[in-house]
Amino acid sequence: MRSAVSLVVLLIATLAMPSVAVAQDRPALRAHHVTLSVGVLSSGGYDLGAETAELRGNAFGTSPPPFTLFTADSHLTRATAPEFRAGFALTRALAVEFGASLAHPRIGVSIAGDAEAPAQELFGEELEQYQFDVGVTWQLPIPMGARMAPFVTAGGGHLRQLHEDRTLAETGQVYYAGGGARYWLRGGSATSKAIGVRGDVRVSLRRKGIDFEDKMRGYPTVSIALFFGL
Repeated sequence: MRSAVSLVVLLIATLAMPSVAVAQDRPALRAHHVTLSVGVLSSGGYDLGAETAELRGNAFGTSPPPFTLFTADSHLTRATAPEFRAGFALTRALAVEFGASLAHPRIGVSIAGDAEAPAQELFGEELEQYQFDVGVTWQLPIPMGARMAPFVTAGGGHLRQLHEDRTLAETGQVYYAGGGARYWLRGGSATSKAIGVRGDVRVSLRRKGIDFEDKMRGYPTVSIALFFGL
């Protein structure tokens, strides 16, 4: 009986050894410490709504059909912006983050259906767009070596858009979810400070702000940054 118990204990220990080794090799955040990230954020464009310019028809009848002059399809262009994030690690895997970015997208207008002119793309005013958000990141328990670790993230925040002459401001909300990975150039243990590279891919949803329709707009965002663990 004793030999059987010893065999079971030895088997469990043998199976656990790779997991322990992976856990020791896997980098992580320092619990109860701050991590700062500075990088570049690229946001995709999205539609703002379409309008049709019409004239009242002059045909005979009580309600002649309108005559279409042209259609205008508006959209917000893609933009690249500096991004700053500050995170506080609740555990070695879970952190709360605060982010801020400043972008300058343009309102683009596609003109089509004009009988007197070809289809054309017009670039309108340049916006000044601020975003402040709060979210969480959770490092996944997936081994990717001694320096890299994947994570998932989700959050939301406040959007403020200023027109070109700063005479009118529009506000809205932004929600996002996605994932990414951290690569430690130095650190990653429970005792040492860290320096590394971080990449994020998110799907963002924007509510309100500058828009010609009352709709929720979706667009992708990609970011890359240097992070510093204090």
